[in-house]
Amino acid sequence: MAQAMTTRRDFLRTASTLGILVGLPPALVACGDEGDGLPHYRYEGPLGSEAAFEHGVASGDPLADAVVVWTRVTVGELDVDDVDVFLEVAEDPSFRRRVIAESHPTRGARDHTVRLDVTGLLPATTYYYRFHALGRTSPIGRTRTAPAGHTERVRLAVVSCSNVGFGWFYGYRNLAARADLDAIVHLGDYLYEYGVRPEFGEVYGAFREDLDPPGQIVSLDDYRRRYAYYRRDPDLAELHRQNPFIHVWDDHEFACDPFVGGAVNHFPSTQGPWDARVANAIAAYTEWMPTRLGPGGRIYRNTSFGDLVDLVLVDRQRRFLFPAADDGAEYLGREQQTWLDATIESGAAKWLVLGTATTFGPHAADGVSGGNWDAASRRRVLDAFARAARENLVVVTGDIHRMEALEIVGDASVYQPGTGVGSAGVEFSSGSVTSPGGNLSSPPPQMPFNDGLNKGYLLLDVTPTELRADFFGHGFILNYFPDPPEEGWLASFVCAAGSNALVAAASPAPAGEARPLAPTTVG
Repeated sequence: MAQAMTTRRDFLRTASTLGILVGLPPALVACGDEGDGLPHYRYEGPLGSEAAFEHGVASGDPLADAVVVWTRVTVGELDVDDVDVFLEVAEDPSFRRRVIAESHPTRGARDHTVRLDVTGLLPATTYYYRFHALGRTSPIGRTRTAPAGHTERVRLAVVSCSNVGFGWFYGYRNLAARADLDAIVHLGDYLYEYGVRPEFGEVYGAFREDLDPPGQIVSLDDYRRRYAYYRRDPDLAELHRQNPFIHVWDDHEFACDPFVGGAVNHFPSTQGPWDARVANAIAAYTEWMPTRLGPGGRIYRNTSFGDLVDLVLVDRQRRFLFPAADDGAEYLGREQQTWLDATIESGAAKWLVLGTATTFGPHAADGVSGGNWDAASRRRVLDAFARAARENLVVVTGDIHRMEALEIVGDASVYQPGTGVGSAGVEFSSGSVTSPGGNLSSPPPQMPFNDGLNKGYLLLDVTPTELRADFFGHGFILNYFPDPPEEGWLASFVCAAGSNALVAAASPAPAGEARPLAPTTVG
């Protein structure tokens, strides 16, 4: 079933069992003729706009038995506030094998968005879903639950830093065409808060002159409109439609480089209190993203893909957005760091994939300094990993607009590149979808690959015996061209289980099991 602010599933099931036509103005539901015992959508009332579902559909945060699904209804010129939205979930794209059919309300107070936690699903299963409202039907979405128990293979795409000011989202388009992914892991800067014109001396692109709103976003309405603008992008919309997202925010979902009490580009004299801006950003995020947020804006969380992968996402910005008196010098803040220690030590999967917006391992040639995580916080993570007698630490990062492959130096005194000696794990940066970057001219010995000039994504192909990281992309300048560029394979690295070493591979991993993509026709 789907859990939301209000659910009427039990009521509708009872009514359909009794053969009663239930009036839920303006939506009507009645039992269909497929024999599944579930109601069907019917509508009486003024027909909604053809753009009723202009922001598409999305899903996210897959568990073995649940996934979040999302849409938004554009009411247009209709004088309505309360809208009934009817959800269908099926095991096939033609909806002959439906497993859920139920109505949920939305209203203007939540920007007419619908975010439902669909439960009672089967593990490692592809589902298709669609919504109906105001007599209109949404595009068909496709999602997938996480596996449970023994798992032989997981394929995750990793992306970050998608700024509309620097071109089209062609990396998203290429990912959406892949039919073998388990999920999209987005490590933040999903959107940017900047206006069309350069602000505070920093140029962040003016490629799309129709940006909405045109200025920097501050109010709740601003953040809502910016999410709406991004979700009308056809490539992002298609990627959402075809795959579940697992997202953690970085700074630009709020403002540039937050600190306790503010941000680099927040000016209280003209933009009001910082706490109010944070609240506006989180309110819009809650409405627009298919993410399970915990109490107090808690976004750090973990997801298991059977016994193969523990995916752990941390929130780099939390200590600035929600500062606590006892945070001390902890990079993540004390409460989150304590949670991370316990999560590492309690996990049992073969591979632990730690998702953090910022770079983790030492980036300097001495194998000690460099990287965004401070040495003490990094050591705490490595010590927790050692206490749990776990192997196979993999860190994935975003933020720096550069693809990287890195061995995490744990003991610089004995470290030997490419052998695993002195290495505590491996790290990969996904690069950026559009945001500009550059190459390191003198990379350290623990970094066999870096590329900030190509834009694209990272694929992780994980099995019990090895993890393979494949980088795909295209030249930065091609983001501005009206015709999609041909995607190129850039590099691949293999880390054998237990080795903590990177070995360059001559080709990317073979494609996985293809699951039918959602059809392009409206449901």
